[in-house]
Amino acid sequence: MLQTMRSEFALKDPSALSALLSYDWRQRELLTDAELFGDARRMSAVDADDGASLIRPLQRQGFIRPLHGVRPHGGRMRLWTLHDAMRIQIVADLRILSDISMNGAVRHLTTPGRERLDEALSGWRDHRGGPAQGCAKANMRLEGIARLPEGDALWTFVDCAIARFVHRNRFDEIAAPAFLA
Repeated sequence: MLQTMRSEFALKDPSALSALLSYDWRQRELLTDAELFGDARRMSAVDADDGASLIRPLQRQGFIRPLHGVRPHGGRMRLWTLHDAMRIQIVADLRILSDISMNGAVRHLTTPGRERLDEALSGWRDHRGGPAQGCAKANMRLEGIARLPEGDALWTFVDCAIARFVHRNRFDEIAAPAFLA
């Protein structure tokens, strides 16, 4: 969604950003910090106990990169793309699977080829609808293993982490605004 000049303008214009933020984050594919980590009014998009503590190390490694929007009363607000939210979720899931460090998790995901991760992220819409086939079986196989998944097992794990993110956040329940239908 944010690849167009129009959407870049929306981040620089406070009134356009306010209008954009009036839509559900699942439609706009852009999250505020409150939507990413939850607050008193809403559930966190990322399912991680230490989600906020993942941000700085992942930013330092260049694994995620925030966007910045201009607030109506001055200042900037940090915004996250849907792909970055999914990246945070994948690292959180990988860390739950093992006691690997943050640096190790990122290195494990990017060493074989970052394009494979990008392909998995770009196919997130394929997980809408029914539950992902094979994820429950793959997760049972990955639980309690002595070492991290590699090769095809790693990409199955990544695909399942993305599927869990999509299902947990109920992307199917959100409908396009009436003027777009």
